[in-house]
Amino acid sequence: MKKIIAPFQEVLLERRLCVGCTYPLDKARIIGNLSDNRIMVECKCKRRYVFDKEMNCYQRATFAEEQQVLRDIEKR
Repeated sequence: MKKIIAPFQEVLLERRLCVGCTYPLDKARIIGNLSDNRIMVECKCKRRYVFDKEMNCYQRATFAEEQQVLRDIEKR
C-alpha cells in the first residue's frame, strides 16, 4: 500500500500541499523553529511539517521533531 501512496504524497509535497487535505502549506500556522533553517508548521488538519529554508521544501515532521518543538513551547 505504501508503494502506491508514496509517489502521490511526494508530488503533493513538491507542490507545497498537505498530503491529507491538500491545503497550501505556505498558509499553514507556524508552530516554532527547530533551527535557524528549519521551521515547523501545522496544517488546518493538524498534520505537522518541517520547512527547510535551504532546500525550500516541506517534509512530514518526525515524532522527535514534534517533541522538540513542544518542549520549547512549554519552556516559554
